[in-house]
Amino acid sequence: MPKILILKEVTAKSACGTKIIVEQVFEKILNQSGLIWLPLPKIVIRENIIDLNENNIFTHPATGKVFEVMNEKERFKFKRKIQPLY
Repeated sequence: MPKILILKEVTAKSACGTKIIVEQVFEKILNQSGLIWLPLPKIVIRENIIDLNENNIFTHPATGKVFEVMNEKERFKFKRKIQPLY
């Protein structure tokens, strides 16, 4: 089965309080709860793919500022469609 990836806008914050919106890469996976989107440690800024470290921190390529991707409380998941058997 091929990997299904999407980009989702997330917030990143610097130590001085500057907030920016970046796109994080998510992969569709199946777990015990059903199909979910798992965040990968990669973001996209102006068509550049940037790897996050283990603390979700990256250096902005244009400014050199260090940002941390904020964890979202709600992760989105697929709604399961139930079809009748008959």
